[in-house]
Amino acid sequence: MLKNFKKFREFKNLKNDGLIRDSFYMIFSNIYSKGMAYIFYFLSAIILGTEGFGTLRGLLPLMDVMTIFFCSGIPPSMAKHISEYDMENHNEWIISILKIMIIFSIIGALITILLKYTLVGGYKNIDITLYLAVGFAVICSSFISWSRGVLQGKLKIKELSLTWVVEYTFKILFLVIFALLFGVIGALLSISFAYIIGGIAGYYLLKKSSNLNISLFKSSSLNKHEHNNNKNKKLVKKIILYAIPIALGTASYRLLNDLDSIFIMSILGAYDNGIYGYASLLSRGVFLFASAISIPLIPRIAKTKDFNYFKKAILMNFLIILPALAVVFIFSKELLLVFFGVHDYRASICLKILSISAGFMSSYTICSSSLQGLGYAKIPLYILLFGILLNGVLNYILINNMGIVGGAYATLISSTFIFLIILLFIYHIKKKTTK
Repeated sequence: MLKNFKKFREFKNLKNDGLIRDSFYMIFSNIYSKGMAYIFYFLSAIILGTEGFGTLRGLLPLMDVMTIFFCSGIPPSMAKHISEYDMENHNEWIISILKIMIIFSIIGALITILLKYTLVGGYKNIDITLYLAVGFAVICSSFISWSRGVLQGKLKIKELSLTWVVEYTFKILFLVIFALLFGVIGALLSISFAYIIGGIAGYYLLKKSSNLNISLFKSSSLNKHEHNNNKNKKLVKKIILYAIPIALGTASYRLLNDLDSIFIMSILGAYDNGIYGYASLLSRGVFLFASAISIPLIPRIAKTKDFNYFKKAILMNFLIILPALAVVFIFSKELLLVFFGVHDYRASICLKILSISAGFMSSYTICSSSLQGLGYAKIPLYILLFGILLNGVLNYILINNMGIVGGAYATLISSTFIFLIILLFIYHIKKKTTK
């Protein structure tokens, strides 16, 4: 009885440690950004037409993978180390990280352009200027990613959530203007300029809300402080090395999410892939809750090494996801009809299956964030690589036998497996650390 009362007190104290408040900010910004992302796709389809929209949908995964691999792995690593190192002056090494991120993003942009000459099928028919626009967007993503990493590490979650609001608001505004004027390349440029505005907003919020002495324009004083210089270099190297498995893991996660669509497109064609895409987009709405919880979770676990944060996050995730799943199961047909005007029984079945899968993946994301905070960033990567292999094999077998519903089942089976595996790892690590 006393033990149960203690657990109730722990859940009641969630408000005091700020996890609920910060998660609320991230849930709001995630709901807003996901809603604006839907609007972005809808407006793109209307403005660009079928062929233009298809070209855009073909290029965006390339942009996302390059952005994730070359930029998005570093911010969580920055957040972890900022929360762990109580240093008087973060300025030098934080600015050094920004410079490295810009260099990495330029490399990613160059690789994106080279894909024009390496990919086959419809990608070869896309004009080189569109690949240049994608590369430009990859470079623009570096500044906003950097500002988010610093804000996350300083636990400025309210300000962090505002960067997503700013980015997606301007993304829609720029889309309407640029896509009407320049077509597909205008749609791509709208993403680039939204990144720039979001990055500027993030920098402004960082300067306003934090006591960090960060300036992008002051000359470096590294030569005057050789000891600090060596210390900063070691820390920067540590952050970059720690970011590698995170970047690989996040990029692998994106690939895992897109494998079903890639196989359906290859085996069944564009129409069936479109039907499946409607269900996939709606089901991913379930996942936004986990990402909202996991972002403030990493620095807290990194700072305290407290497994209670993991328990609280998983509990919060289930409390939010279960009602969402109930809505999907009861109103799957109505949701597809309202959002996309689609009445297809296969899409309805896929939506239900993929929503369950999203529930497992959201729990996996929280587990992955917990392991990152505890210093085990490589484990989620290995599990994801196994998930990609399993998902690929299952997709090939089940789609050939069951159509798009087979793709949904392949995703469900693989997501269930990787969640159970990472849960076993967390249990093992907790058991080892409590000895």
